[in-house]
Amino acid sequence: MKKLKTKEVYSLKGNRGMQESMYDVVVIGGGPAGGQASRSLAKKGHKVLLVEKHESFALNNFSSAGMTFEPLKEFDLPDSIVGAYWKDIIIQCTKKKYHWKGETNKGVVVDFQKLRQFLADETVKHGGSVLMGYKYIKKEVTDNGLIIELLKTATSETIKIKTKLAVDATGPLRKVMYDTKEEQPQMVLGSGTEYLIEVEQEVYDRFKDKLLFFLGHKWSIKGYSWIFPMENRILKVGAGKTHIKSIDQEKTNQTTRSITEKIIEEYLQTKEYRIIDKHGGILRYNAGIKDRFYYDNVVAVGDAISAINPRGGEGIRYAMQSAELASNYMSEYLNTGNANFAEYRKKWRQKKLLKWKLSEFSGRRMYSRYTDNQVENRIQFFHKNFSIDDLIASLFNFKYNKLFTRVFQYSFLKLSFLLKKERF
Repeated sequence: MKKLKTKEVYSLKGNRGMQESMYDVVVIGGGPAGGQASRSLAKKGHKVLLVEKHESFALNNFSSAGMTFEPLKEFDLPDSIVGAYWKDIIIQCTKKKYHWKGETNKGVVVDFQKLRQFLADETVKHGGSVLMGYKYIKKEVTDNGLIIELLKTATSETIKIKTKLAVDATGPLRKVMYDTKEEQPQMVLGSGTEYLIEVEQEVYDRFKDKLLFFLGHKWSIKGYSWIFPMENRILKVGAGKTHIKSIDQEKTNQTTRSITEKIIEEYLQTKEYRIIDKHGGILRYNAGIKDRFYYDNVVAVGDAISAINPRGGEGIRYAMQSAELASNYMSEYLNTGNANFAEYRKKWRQKKLLKWKLSEFSGRRMYSRYTDNQVENRIQFFHKNFSIDDLIASLFNFKYNKLFTRVFQYSFLKLSFLLKKERF
């Protein structure tokens, strides 16, 4: 596998050649969606350029990335991208802790930096190119496709690249699909803060094989918080929240930051720790997946089409799924000149819309409407009635059949009890 030789470019010989070249696809954004789109299109034999604004993937290593084993198999991802394995799930509420134990490993925490590097390396391996340290500025629509203008962040030099298609993998800001002043669909907003810390061995050992989530008013606010293990003695600690009407980014960051620091200081009970990294981000999600999927030779993937679990903020698997689906339609267009990109949008909505609505409804109740006691009672009910495999099916795979059956039975019994009480 070809490794990154410079901070700027893989397999490209200077900016002059890039300006004169015509690419089939330029992918803007080197996250999981952009990386998978580039990898897939390069495998299909198309001339691809993946553009990442940072000079190194280590500079934007922000995702928590807890998942099951299924995405590793689905996208043929190597063990080298795994930061840690987990077998237990813990939900800490204000009053009590609820522990679901697994007898074997149930999933992984992905090293986000290594995942992105792997996808970029795969792009190069299959004949594509990767450009590091360049920021998207604007696009110009032409008869043959697009001209993409990029800014080299280190020198403020600009270059222009011709392409037949562009992929918007810029995340929640949707920078390529929408011009700066163009109105976007109404979004639900969220934000989060995460610290990567090194702790004492005895502290790490308490959390090393567990996904720990916090719900309730003591450890979270309008969302949830978490502790995830990474490699030995390294933990990811963070907090996220939703915003119903508007977002005050400075105030929001302070809130989620203070919750994160409270968990480190009070819950971890670490005597000394070293902060390796602090990072934060925003989420902009369209509740009905009414996003623009294709326009003027730009195809959107990942967060740019709200490809994210609205209840938990989980997005890596769905970002990669959207990229894989979109790459099929882009390949058809490049091979034949014809592709129904409206079908890309239709198929994605058919697969995800109902699940997303159920997930959004569940998250909205838990994060914004439930009192602290209601959160506690709900988690207590789940702990009593569901195994860890049931919980995983609901949280990660949107399989609600058993959940709905048990909740319906519980509600029916409760209603029957109340009716009998009234009768007597």
